[in-house]
Amino acid sequence: MRVLSLGMLWAVACVFPDSASAELSEDQTQALNALVDNLALLIEDSTPSLENLQALIPGLNLSAPRAVDEAALAHFEARVRPVLLVHCASCHGGEKPKSGLRVDSRESLLAGGKGGSAILPGNSEGSRLIQALRYTHDDLKMPPSGALPKEVVDDLARWIDQGAPWPEKAPEQSTDAAKSHWAFQPVKRIEPPADPSGWSDHPIDRFIKARLAGRDLEPVGMAEKRTLLRRVTFDLIGLPPTVEEMRDFLADHSPDAWNKVIERLLASPRYGERWGRHWMDVARYADTAGDAADYPVPELHFYRDYIIDSFNSDKPYDQFVREQIAGDILARRLPKERYPELVTATSFVALSRRFGTGPYQDHHQVIEDTIDTVGKAFMGLSISCARCHDHKFDPITTRDYYGLYGIFKSTNYPYAGSETFVSDKHNRRAFVTLLPPEEVGATLKPHRERATHLAESLRYLKEESQSAKRIAELDARIGAISQVAPKSEGGDASLVEPIARLVAELSEERDRRKAELDAELGALQEQLRNLDVAGLPEGVTGVYAVSEGDPADAPIHKGGNPGEPGEVVPRGAPAFLPGGGPFTIPPGSSGRLQLAEWVTRSDHPLTARVMVNRIWRNHFGKGLVASPSNFGLTGAKPTHPELLDWLASEFVARGWSIKEMHRLILSSKTYRLASTHDPRKAEADPDNDLYWRWDRRRLDAESIRDAMLAVSGVLDLSRPKRHPFPAIQEWKWTQHGPFRAVYPSNHRSVYLMTQRIQRHPYLALFDGPDTNRTVEARRETTAPLQALFLANNPFVTEQARALAAKTIEACTAERERGAWLIERALSRPASAAEIERSVTYLSAYKQELEKSGAKAEELDLEAWTSYARVVLSSNEFFFLD
Repeated sequence: MRVLSLGMLWAVACVFPDSASAELSEDQTQALNALVDNLALLIEDSTPSLENLQALIPGLNLSAPRAVDEAALAHFEARVRPVLLVHCASCHGGEKPKSGLRVDSRESLLAGGKGGSAILPGNSEGSRLIQALRYTHDDLKMPPSGALPKEVVDDLARWIDQGAPWPEKAPEQSTDAAKSHWAFQPVKRIEPPADPSGWSDHPIDRFIKARLAGRDLEPVGMAEKRTLLRRVTFDLIGLPPTVEEMRDFLADHSPDAWNKVIERLLASPRYGERWGRHWMDVARYADTAGDAADYPVPELHFYRDYIIDSFNSDKPYDQFVREQIAGDILARRLPKERYPELVTATSFVALSRRFGTGPYQDHHQVIEDTIDTVGKAFMGLSISCARCHDHKFDPITTRDYYGLYGIFKSTNYPYAGSETFVSDKHNRRAFVTLLPPEEVGATLKPHRERATHLAESLRYLKEESQSAKRIAELDARIGAISQVAPKSEGGDASLVEPIARLVAELSEERDRRKAELDAELGALQEQLRNLDVAGLPEGVTGVYAVSEGDPADAPIHKGGNPGEPGEVVPRGAPAFLPGGGPFTIPPGSSGRLQLAEWVTRSDHPLTARVMVNRIWRNHFGKGLVASPSNFGLTGAKPTHPELLDWLASEFVARGWSIKEMHRLILSSKTYRLASTHDPRKAEADPDNDLYWRWDRRRLDAESIRDAMLAVSGVLDLSRPKRHPFPAIQEWKWTQHGPFRAVYPSNHRSVYLMTQRIQRHPYLALFDGPDTNRTVEARRETTAPLQALFLANNPFVTEQARALAAKTIEACTAERERGAWLIERALSRPASAAEIERSVTYLSAYKQELEKSGAKAEELDLEAWTSYARVVLSSNEFFFLD
């Protein structure tokens, strides 16, 4: 007998782990027979049968699914199943899957195709699926159109390492059961349960306490004031509290001290920068278009600022949604002072990723990105899964998808440039002006007059050029005569001399005019090019926004292929939701306004639920629903459904005010719990799904960077405008040489320039957002490169040196300096032991510097810079308790 693959046997055991007595399903039987065929190749004289496999693995259960926890299944439903459906099922599904591989069940993936099993549960890197997705396999590169983002592949690898859990039975699509899914039902107003213990009268606490009591658990104690102020300050504005703010709060013993802190932070301009960044994750904000050359869009800072200002002003969320879908249409109905703001809001739609190398290439994919983002951002629905066929799980039909497709196909999208930018006669297109229509004409009048003048000038110069050409021809003829006449028999030189003088004068005039003509022509050509590439005349500001196009219903694309049109579908919304189905759309309109009004209906079951869950998640590090952008059947179930509905109903009742939701959540005892670990409680609820404590978590990428800038005193709190992109006349990027840049800045991280093709190196290292998709929840990783960044990157060194300089300036004695630095950086007083350690460290460091020949005047600054770097790299600086 040959050596049997233990990996293959273990893979089978993972699928069918216990007794052999239960009956196999049809899928399991097919999968197992395929695996036996593979095993038979390794075993001499064996017959490929279930009996032989049973003999090989005594006690093997050939039917029972492997036990998995809910978190692993939630990860599968939120991050794995959608990828398999969207990126794999079109080829590896149906009646004739490519290479015999299907991806619609765990058994199919284990059985594999012609090349063998696609996955090895527990061994992602040994799985052919991951090798193909990472493009590390010698023969397999999937998808063939281009590699998926690393984060997506990492999600699949994590799933395989968890044992590749798969629900026993996938929910069926478009059935009454699917339509009765909890998230598709009306929001219920449920009164908070009573709390007999008297722990808290707060409505949120009563919901939380009821669930804890049901499991015989109690919440831990409350966090101390220092911890709370640091927590809520980072939470609301993304910066550490100052030493003065901490001292003021500790000294305030009034009953409303906590509420005063909340109000102060909500009134800060820094609040919009922090919470606007959360929305930018959802809106997949970037400063580039995403085409093959990733052309920059300098005007997108207007949308960034719109988001920040909307959060600072506490714009009602339903209004915020309507403006981003149909602000340009609303702008015609509202006061003209709001026109720039409303038009800019539609950058949310315009931000859809561009594809290819030319104007509007693969535009159907741009529209797909719009539909996907609208569905996930506002409703928590993966609508794009219905592009090729009816949704496999949610009751969303292909007709529903193309009802939305028609709306956005009837919309004009701007074109920012691409590989053909240099050669394309019409470069940037369809940018929307920030002026109302009635003012555009008056503003454009000087531009039209200038264009007319340029045209007349060109005609004149053309005529002048013809004159210069004729002079040159005459010059040549006279020159020939002057050379020939004196030599001719009987020639009269006196006749030639006057002609020669005339030739000299004409030549001199010609040279002068030629230089003038060349200069004038060059200037005019540059002016015309500037007008052409910018798309708008000087003095008229454009934004990367959408506008109404030629309205038309769209045909279904058979199999998702726009080259195979099918039945034309009227524009509308998913029919299974209240008010869904075809819209009544006025002539000449796209239907975006009707869509915006439908999404924000007060009886829409998803919009309020999805947003309050996002708010909750950003306060607690996890949502009541663990899949914030997937409330469908493949998403996670809410841990506290009654609380979620109560919050959603409160959200609407309080005018869709996001700041009111902050006040409500932050005033609860649940938010103010300590992060203390309790072994007994952790055993009963290891993931803290019941909120018996506050989950300790790492600062996000922006907060880490901003905190370093803040404590070093270098942070620039002003708002920058455009990024320093190259002049538009220099844009010549291609798919082989795409735009790439990183611009240094001491402004807050929300203002960093971000791209689609190349992620910002710092943000990528510390788990910043993927700008190509709606980010529902950022990953939190710990990687060696992060430690290397903190130890070696010039940015960290600069902040450490600036903090060291401030420390030296603030205090004279070493012990005082150590105490001052720690309090400034960590928002707490230094312990006596820490101060002694700092003195010892500094003394040893200075000795080493002296040995290396450092100058005496450099010792203090260099030593304190090193110590400051240690503090800025500490876990305490990076984590919130």
